[in-house]
Amino acid sequence: MDYSNLFCVPQNITYFDSGASSLTAKAVVEKMDEYYTQYRANIHRGAHRLTRKASEEYEAVYPKLAKFFHANEQEFVNVRNCTEAINAVALGNDWKENDEIIVTDIEHHSNLLPWLKLGEKGVKVKIIKSDEQGIIDANGLNEIICKKTRLVSFSACSNVVGAQMPIEQMVKISKDAGALVMIDAAQHVGHHALDLSKVKADYIAFSAHKCFGPTGVGVLYHREGAPLNPWFLGGGTIRQASLEKYKLIENRERFEAGTPAIAEWIGLGAAIDTISKIGYSNIEAHEKAMINAMLKVFARAKNVRLYGPAEAQKKACALFAFNVKGVEHHQTAVMLDKFAFALRSGHHCAMPLTKKLGVDGTVRASLHIYNDEKQVQKFAEALEKISMLS
Repeated sequence: MDYSNLFCVPQNITYFDSGASSLTAKAVVEKMDEYYTQYRANIHRGAHRLTRKASEEYEAVYPKLAKFFHANEQEFVNVRNCTEAINAVALGNDWKENDEIIVTDIEHHSNLLPWLKLGEKGVKVKIIKSDEQGIIDANGLNEIICKKTRLVSFSACSNVVGAQMPIEQMVKISKDAGALVMIDAAQHVGHHALDLSKVKADYIAFSAHKCFGPTGVGVLYHREGAPLNPWFLGGGTIRQASLEKYKLIENRERFEAGTPAIAEWIGLGAAIDTISKIGYSNIEAHEKAMINAMLKVFARAKNVRLYGPAEAQKKACALFAFNVKGVEHHQTAVMLDKFAFALRSGHHCAMPLTKKLGVDGTVRASLHIYNDEKQVQKFAEALEKISMLS
């Protein structure tokens, strides 16, 4: 089935850059436009009809998230993006000297730098090493986790090579050792279901713009009972305040200081509706077809090196990092743009992994539900022409 009609698809170019940002669902644009044209007002601020309507639409997203992820609506916090969500956990916990945090060597900088910065407080960061394909074995966590481990934080899927992470095993090992768990789900939520009643992580982070939603808004899931202090304070967070002291609201609102991204949060709700409308089973089946088709392209391509898993079952999403022999990665992306393909090039905010792959950057093709095999075939033809120049 063709789902491309549900999205704002750019004309005259094939979009293969969903790993950076997915296309936006039409329902998201319509819902945000509805807010701006019909009930544009601040939320939780006053009693007039516009603010009441805006507040209703805004608040309706929380139970929608709770149902979607099988969690409690009070466990979701509106943030700017996945990066802010991860930083919120780093800033919102009381770290002690000699606490240990474990991450992997495939992480996006957003799930590495906040933890490295805690080294200034004496926190030690341990690294789980991936294999030559960027694949993480859960046994690597078993080898280094200990009583000092306070937190294990990892990506559900590599944003460079698309490798599948053993999520359930990683969570179980961590929880059995008494550690908190944070999952960077930026590359996961738009592709696979995440049942938080079964995956007992303490914190989950993702951005709306990678799952058919708008930019500038994301979600931090904070399991009830997991430690977390507000990282910002201000309007909307307090129960009482005087010139000498204050008392915070007990619910999730204590984490949402100031006026939030109202339209974007409402748009996120529409993005969640779009995923539900399509169904994860259909998304996964379509991506499996895209993965198999793209792997065949790379298997046949001459003078092209594919990084990461070359087997479909080891891929979490249709994301492929590659280089053309003798052609600099940015130049390859420019040449593909001339063939009307939009791809990302660079280190993809994961320099430790690209260095491990032995390069300073790659070209990345990332496909989604709105791509098809005709586009893959045209990509194969364009790649062949470029590779012949090397």
